[in-house]
Amino acid sequence: MVASDGWADLDLINALPDDFWTYAAMGLSAMIFEELTPIFGGIASHEGELQLVKVIVGITLGGWVCTSLLYLAGRAKWATIRRRFPRFRAGGTVALRVVARNPLLASVIVRFAFGLRVVLPIACGAARVPAPTFLLASLVGSALWSTLFTLIGYGAGEAAMQTVGHLGRVGEVVGAVLITAAVFAFVWWNRRRRARKEERKRRKLTATSPESR
Repeated sequence: MVASDGWADLDLINALPDDFWTYAAMGLSAMIFEELTPIFGGIASHEGELQLVKVIVGITLGGWVCTSLLYLAGRAKWATIRRRFPRFRAGGTVALRVVARNPLLASVIVRFAFGLRVVLPIACGAARVPAPTFLLASLVGSALWSTLFTLIGYGAGEAAMQTVGHLGRVGEVVGAVLITAAVFAFVWWNRRRRARKEERKRRKLTATSPESR
């Protein structure tokens, strides 16, 4: 499938096959590249290279499977994880407090909790959140997260086409690259901002924790 203009000139998007493995790979890569994966999938969907619903479903299920495995790891090996990975201790303390306040909400937001996306589902398992509750709630949260950021990517593609539609082929490519870079830069900046905020919280908790005295 070849789009008629705009980002169709970008080799990476143009080379995406519309098959099961593409959607499966996007789903699994979302745990590594986070928001960039659904945003990219939305852009590719706008260009007609991928199907929007399949992108959302693939990323939803991929993220859900990964968080479910983390939940199982926390349920079975929480003490071992804390002992072998000291960096998890401060984050684990924060995550356990989040789970204690509202287990259902904590299960829903595992994909949204930047800085705690790995440790929060582990903490849900450690806190013995009932498996049916976690699995259903985290599936809903994963679907909301995937839909939100895929539509952001789709909207970015639409905005790009409106902006550069009157330009020639070279202008289309340049405009597409600039807008893609702007979207990715915003995600990176927002990620760094939230990471600094979470780090300050962790340091404060570590300083006041009985274990640090």
